[in-house]
Amino acid sequence: MKKSFIYLAALTLIAACNKAESPVVSQDSDIITAQIEQETATKTYMDAHNNIRWSEGDQIVGFMKSSLGLKYRILSSSVGKTSASFENVSGSNGNINAGTEWDHNIVYYPYADAIEAAKSGSNYTLDVVLPSEQTYASESFGNGSMAMVAVSENNNITFKNVLGGMKLQLKGTQKVTSIKLQGRNNEKLSGAAVVTAYTDETKPAITMAASASKSVTLNCGSGVQLNESKATEFIISLPPVLFGSGFTLTVTDSDNKTYTIETDKTNTVLRSSLLVMPPVKLGSSAGDDSGDDEELIVPVSCVNLSSSSLKLYEGYVAQLTATVGPKDATDKTVVWSSDNPAVASVDQAGLVTALQSGTAKVSAAAGGKVATCSVTVSAAAVASADYIDEYGVNHGKGTAIGMAVWAPVNCGYHKDDYKYGKLYQWGRKYGQGYSGNFYDVNGNNVGEVSDATVPTIEEGGFSVVTGNHKSRSNIFYTAFNNGDWVDPRNDKLWNSGTESNPKKTEYDPCPEGWRVPTYAELDELNNNYSSWTTNENGQPGYWFSGPSSYTETVPQVFFPAAGYRDCYGGGADNRGHCGSYWSSRPYDDYYLDHAYYLFFYGSNVYMNDLNRADGYSLRCVQE
Repeated sequence: MKKSFIYLAALTLIAACNKAESPVVSQDSDIITAQIEQETATKTYMDAHNNIRWSEGDQIVGFMKSSLGLKYRILSSSVGKTSASFENVSGSNGNINAGTEWDHNIVYYPYADAIEAAKSGSNYTLDVVLPSEQTYASESFGNGSMAMVAVSENNNITFKNVLGGMKLQLKGTQKVTSIKLQGRNNEKLSGAAVVTAYTDETKPAITMAASASKSVTLNCGSGVQLNESKATEFIISLPPVLFGSGFTLTVTDSDNKTYTIETDKTNTVLRSSLLVMPPVKLGSSAGDDSGDDEELIVPVSCVNLSSSSLKLYEGYVAQLTATVGPKDATDKTVVWSSDNPAVASVDQAGLVTALQSGTAKVSAAAGGKVATCSVTVSAAAVASADYIDEYGVNHGKGTAIGMAVWAPVNCGYHKDDYKYGKLYQWGRKYGQGYSGNFYDVNGNNVGEVSDATVPTIEEGGFSVVTGNHKSRSNIFYTAFNNGDWVDPRNDKLWNSGTESNPKKTEYDPCPEGWRVPTYAELDELNNNYSSWTTNENGQPGYWFSGPSSYTETVPQVFFPAAGYRDCYGGGADNRGHCGSYWSSRPYDDYYLDHAYYLFFYGSNVYMNDLNRADGYSLRCVQE
């Protein structure tokens, strides 16, 4: 007996090209109108265009708002369609709308007398049996092998797949009569199982019972003739399963000869996907150069993701990128999936969307290799306070981005006098205006500009109380000691609490209901941003989208490049060229009187620390 060692190609979604036909809603209470989840193949067969269609004699079991299972059979007028009507043929006198135990109808394909259903919290479970022997069908699943389930509050239902599958492609001169699949780690592939049907948009799940079988066989009847030049497809339905140490396929032909195809590589079958194996000539061995012109298959060796973990907020998105190795792999197709799509979904371009609080694992699979990213979704901040500035102008409620709500304008902003806001020394209640060079978005110095007022310059070294007195609001202090304006040093001037539980102080310049942002809030905002650009007022700067990958449609806030005032000479410069935005967090080196801030210029954006006596911009966050 020869053994052929092969490796798996990419997982492939079984996608329908066209939409399902519109169901005709029946007025007969004993009629169910059912359509199939058209992103994936289900039961019955796939046509030439990969549309999924019902077959003659199809039967389903319906638990119509009760634990009583009724048998339904497809109407002849629905055969061959993607949306079908089924009539009650159970012999029961029960009207399908008569159940009052449950809030939903639970429907399962294929029908079996032994299926039982029960309510489990807000969801439902079904005790089912996956057949240990499936029937071959040309370029499709065998009749009754691809389980699916539906939950609905009425008689119009849409099925979702419970299983996935494996596609084996064989060449040769043999006539195949059966194919048996076994995992190398005793994976359970058929027999007793529990299906969970969810009442929200979560995809169904299946758990194999302890007594489940460790193999499944595809029965090919009197035999399927292979071809030496064109591969013949054999599709086996399977529960979602990780073959941790590979699997073995035993192929039997019409002469009762057996052929073994096996791999020791990790491979994963996902719900609603096919694990596609590359074509293999039956009876050949790895490295066999017997003269056939078989295509050389270069297996996938690894899949790497751009991130192994993500922290998102409800409604936010993040882009994951998968890299498949080696570069010359035969099939580098990547299939994306989420094990908890109610929390975080992912499309086939790797875009993750956070839907509700919780955790999920996003997977990228290619050639039997899988990489995962842990996704934690939290509730986002809610804009609830109006931002009313020091002039009494109401600018609205700001923009909620991740864990913070950002003010609509810079602190000290005034439409005509301080268009970029004022510049603040760290820990001071009052800011001052700007007078200095202005640069356009291309970095060209286009001359000097001035705000309505500019400060007088005095040498620093004042106490907190004196330095923050209103009468000294238009004085800028040069650095006194190690880069600070205050003596003695005070680390609590803008936050008397902690980084995780900030408390606004009397020296905080933000309006009522708002405060200076923490380091974490600024750092989170800094995760994603636009290219260097100008806003509607012609101000150079960046749009920041924080935890969500930047696009024009996600929540974002614009930070203009307001320039700065230097703590040693008191001069201002770089408006239009760079932006510096204070956080409330002091630098943790006692010998340097620094504080942390968000800094950007050109294509550079990062958190930094520098002298507290410098004059920087400030963007408040909602308390």
